[in-house]
Parts: sequence; structure tokens; C-alpha cells
Amino acid sequence: MHADPPPDAALLAQNADLRARLHEAEQTLQAIRSGEADALVVETPAGPQIFLLQGLEAEAHRFRGEILAQVSDAVITIDADQHVTYLNAAAERQYDVSSSDVLGRELSWIYQNRWLRPEDEASAMTVLRDTGCWRGESAHVKRSGEEIYVESSVSRLRAEDGASPGLLAVIRDITERKKASQERVLLEAQLRESQKMEALGTLAEGIAHDFNNILGTILINAELARRDAAANRRALVSLEEINKAARRANDLVQQILAFGRSGSHLRRVISLRSAVDESVRLLRAALSGIVRIEYHCADDTPSVVADETQLQQVVLNLGNNAAYAMKGRAGRIDIRVEGVMLDADSARLHPHLRPGHYAHLVVSDTGRGMDMATQQRIFEPFFTTKPRGEGTGLGLAVVHGILQEHEAAIIVHSEPGRGSSFEMYFPGVSEVAAVAGTTEPASVASEGRGRRILYIDDDPPQLFANKRMLESWGYHVSAYLEQRDALDAVLAGKDRFDLVVTDFNMLGTSGLEIARAIHHALPELPVIMVSGYITSELRGQAAEAGVRHLIGKPPDIEELRDLVQRLIFPPAEDC
Repeated sequence: MHADPPPDAALLAQNADLRARLHEAEQTLQAIRSGEADALVVETPAGPQIFLLQGLEAEAHRFRGEILAQVSDAVITIDADQHVTYLNAAAERQYDVSSSDVLGRELSWIYQNRWLRPEDEASAMTVLRDTGCWRGESAHVKRSGEEIYVESSVSRLRAEDGASPGLLAVIRDITERKKASQERVLLEAQLRESQKMEALGTLAEGIAHDFNNILGTILINAELARRDAAANRRALVSLEEINKAARRANDLVQQILAFGRSGSHLRRVISLRSAVDESVRLLRAALSGIVRIEYHCADDTPSVVADETQLQQVVLNLGNNAAYAMKGRAGRIDIRVEGVMLDADSARLHPHLRPGHYAHLVVSDTGRGMDMATQQRIFEPFFTTKPRGEGTGLGLAVVHGILQEHEAAIIVHSEPGRGSSFEMYFPGVSEVAAVAGTTEPASVASEGRGRRILYIDDDPPQLFANKRMLESWGYHVSAYLEQRDALDAVLAGKDRFDLVVTDFNMLGTSGLEIARAIHHALPELPVIMVSGYITSELRGQAAEAGVRHLIGKPPDIEELRDLVQRLIFPPAEDC
């Protein structure tokens, strides 16, 4: 059963009672605010409770102060004249000041504000004026000169009459977060650059393979034609020009390969100083007198595992690039070599760096410098700021490729009008290892005496040219386009071969697979493998497969001749 709703008169009585109690509460609050009441009596289930109101404001102020003292962010208040009226303990710690020294001074005594962008200041003032609060990022330079990044929340303080007696600022130090964010952006940019260079390197490898086949054919046929035309001087001049052009093209292919991948170079423990000394000597001889070279090499520079010729190329390319940046003007190139020890923080400069001992090579100039857009592209192959005909755009790309091969890092600093600086870090070695002696070149090769060579290449013009060349030296050559047919010929034992020469990169069976099969069945039969793109990894794989020698493609003709001679006619047999 539901109770009947109260009559209208009862509701009116209840409302009147509530209004009276509300009015009484308002009067009590007014008395407390105005200070007319000294105490407050409150009826509770346990009986009346008396609360003394004297010192309530002071107690509230003390309570607020204790709360702010525990806040981890800096809290500062200033009056309308920019004088500090309050700062908490966190602010004292953050700015290395004390309240007794700061209170009453202008805010600028604690720190100088630096806006991250010029337009930020006007925007902040507009927002603060229109809304009474602003939140954003800036930099604060403390009295010690240290700069920190901060996130500030600034609010306008209000008095009872509505006037604005000053500002309240809550300031958070975000320096570490800011640095981490900047580092992440840098690492992401470097990762994108690395991926781009890797893709370009892969493209270059594919182009170089086919191009090397063409160049090899040109060079060999030019050499054969030179021999056939020995009595025709005019033909010899033309053939020599063909030879020169083909070798320049081959050099260009090697430069393209160098920027993205490791090439066929011998790395050993060397003194970085010796490589740089020679490069500086060559630069001084080549550059005009208005460009001065300052060179310093510290005694503590560690040795490095490197190819000395490639390191010289790095310094020469950077030196020539620096000289061009000062074209037509007097200037200076500074080259400095020293040993540095990088800790964990210092190693963050570059994703390839790790804590440890490095040989530090710096090439800087007083040239015109570069903007950020140019810096982001300088290591791209064929990118150049030079006029047409004055550069290929491969100089810095080659530097980048050589440093990648040597597991070294490069950091570029440059601003328009303030020159450029290239810092390179090469992993140092603690001890100078014994340098393995190089094989002495063979004497002028004798005739092949009819010895048999098996030659394998899936490029018909290249195969035909090499066959003719080897036969001109007196060897009997069996040439095969099909790898399986070649393997059957050598493994079946129908023909006895004295040497096998095989290309590495072929459709179907690779040169490594051929070498493994031959080494397993006939370990005494020497194998030469030819590749237009030789990496450290390929060297290891070739040695494991039993390859006696790995040579570049197209090979130097005299180098190939001497190598074939040494393998088929070892020195002991010639005695």
C-alpha cells in the first residue's frame, strides 16, 4: 500500500523551513567571513561541538604553504611589478636560489626566459590576456648560465575587488624529456637515411654487375685488338683512348659501389696518422695558396683496422669539398686527429657509436656552410650543389660508403655562413697487430704451355673475351655458360683441368656453390672467383668454400695473368 502524497500545505511548510535554514547558514558564513564570530557551535549526534575561529586565516595560509612545499614542480608568484612574492622549495632547488635572497626581487633575477620561437611570446601574451591562463614550453637560463627546457602553466591571480595583483606560475623541468625527444627524432632520421642508403646500395650492386660485364668485355677486346694492331699507330691511339674511357667508367662503378656497400679492399691494422699525413701533403700541393690547411695529430691517437688508401680518399674528398666551399675566397681547412674515449652519454651522438676508445678525425672549413635541407641530402649519390660539369655528386657519397665499411660514424655540423665540420669516429685497436706480408707480384708470365683452364660465366660476351685472352697467353680454355655442364665436365674426370675460373653472381648455381663442389671432390684443384662486388662477408664465404683467390671484376689484365701463372706454375716448379 502506497502512502498518500502530503497535502500542498505540508509541502509549503517544508519549503519554508528549508528556506529559513538556508538563510541561517548564509548568515553564519557571513559572520565567519567578516570576523564577527569568535566561535562556532555545531550540534552533532554526540552533542554540541565548539570550533574556535581565531587564527583560521593564518592556519589556512600555513596549510596551503605546507601543501605547496611538497609539490615537485616549481611554484612562483609575482606581483604586478614582476617582483617575486612566493616560491616553493622545488623552485629553490630548480633554480639554485633561496627564498631569503629572492623575495622582493624581480623575476629576471632568478632566470631569463628564452622563447623557442620568436612568435611564441606574442601568442602567450594574447592568450594570457584573453583567458587569464597560458600553458606552453620555453627555455630558462639560470643565473649559473645553465639552460633548461620547461613547461609552464601561468595563471592570473585575482583579488576580491577583481583586480589582478600578479601571476602564479607552476613550472616543470622537462629538459631530459626534451633531449630524449630530440634524440628520438635524430635516430629516426638517421634510420631513414640508413635504409635509403641501403636501398641505393642494393640498386648499385645490381647495376654494377651488368655494367662490369660490359666493361670487362670492352677492356679485354681493346687489349686483344691492341696486340693485333701493333703496326697500326693510328689504331693504337684509338684503342688506347677506348681503354682509358673504359677504365674511367670502371672507376665510376667502384665509386657508386663504395657509397653503399663495402668494396674489394684490404683492411689491416694501421696508424691513422700515416694515412692522414699523406692526404694532407697531397691537399697542400693541389689547393691554391689562398686556402690554408692547419693540421694537428695527437700522440694518443689509436691505431685502426682500415684500408689506408680508402682513408686517404676520405680525407681528400672532404678536403676538396671544403676547398670548393671557399671557392674564390681566402679560407682555412682544419684537420685534426686525436684519440677520444666515449662514455654512454657521448655515444648517443650517433646510433653506430658505442662506449669505447676511438680515433677521432675532424675536417672543418670556414666556407659558406650548408642549410639543413642540403645537409639532409649531401650523402646521396649524384646530389651536388656544384654547377653542371664541375662535379659528379659522388664525393661525399663515397665518404659515407667507406665509413660504413669501416664501421665508423660521421656527424656533420654546418650553418650557412659559418662553415662546415665533419667529425668521424673510427673504432680504435688497443695493440698494433703484426701486418701480414703481401704476396710479391709474379714475374712476367711465361706461356701457358697448353695447361687447361675451365672458365664459367653466364654472360656470353664476357666469357668469349676472357677465353680469347687466356688462349692468347698459351692456355687451353674450356668455356661454359651453363654451370651444371661445367661441373659435370670437371667432376666426371674426362678432362683434367689445372685451374677453374668462375664468376660469382650467376643465374642458377652461384660461384660459391661451384667452388664448394670442386673443393669437396678435388681439393687440390685451385679455383679463382671473380666478382664485381666484394664484401668482407663474401671474402669469408669464399675462403670457406675453398676459393684460392677472389678478384674484382673486371680484373686488371696483368694482375689476372700473374695470378693464373702463380697458381698453375708455383715458384717451386719454376726452379
